[in-house]
Amino acid sequence: MNPVSKIAFFESVAGKEGELGDCLLALVEPSRRESGSRRYEILQNADDPRQWVVVEDWASSDAFDFHMDTPYVRAFMDRVPLLCGGTPEIRTFIKRSSTDVRGKEHA
Repeated sequence: MNPVSKIAFFESVAGKEGELGDCLLALVEPSRRESGSRRYEILQNADDPRQWVVVEDWASSDAFDFHMDTPYVRAFMDRVPLLCGGTPEIRTFIKRSSTDVRGKEHA
């Protein structure tokens, strides 16, 4: 199985950025505990606090599919229409560099 990276982009409706952030941050701990999870990070745009990004590395596409079908992710996705101005964009990437023990990227 090939590892896969996912980057999801969310933009909250005005006034919901804190609630969206709280919901995203609540996904971190259970997502990182999943056996297929390799990385799960939440980022907020410093220039526009309504914009949030989730950066995820998974052992395989199947591991990501399993993640998306967990009760906590399904519950979060049910709330997304109330928190965001549109549908989140989820893009798939293939990692083309390695990471050393200090976290430095190498081509």
